Amino acid sequence: MHKESMGHHHHGFNYWFSHLPVGKKVILVVFLIWLAQALPKWSVAIMADGEMSASIVKFFITPQ
Repeated sequence: MHKESMGHHHHGFNYWFSHLPVGKKVILVVFLIWLAQALPKWSVAIMADGEMSASIVKFFITPQ
């Protein structure tokens, strides 16, 4: 691997996130919080209807 001696080229999520404007950071964080809350509800709703999609989801996500 080749490292830049002056450190001008940074890659990764932290670098990308730190250079976002504040408004976009707020939108991204709010979206991620909403997604974290919505995914469990969606998975329960999909598995509760008893259709083919439920059996597919149950293959990947086992209900507790």
